[in-house]
Amino acid sequence: MNDEFESIPQEPDACEMKTPDDHRIMFKALENPQRRKIVKSIGAFGKTKSEIMNELKISESQLNFQLDFLIKECYAQVDGDKCSLNSKGLQELLANIK
Repeated sequence: MNDEFESIPQEPDACEMKTPDDHRIMFKALENPQRRKIVKSIGAFGKTKSEIMNELKISESQLNFQLDFLIKECYAQVDGDKCSLNSKGLQELLANIK
């Protein structure tokens, strides 16, 4: 016997649904060339602030300014001196940078 509830399509989780504002924030994150370089430098495994600054030849204030945006929008986190992208940062930012 077929349960009629099984035939009803599952609605996506509200956390997975993207709003126009989510897309606007993602594009804002990606439109800044320095921020893209930082995201690419952090990569999938993370790096220390010193490694990023040395690799990209940027100051600590430049790095912190960009990291503050990435952290505020839930794309990255900093634990001590180690910067890493979270799953949202990996899927929405790093995956879209060549």
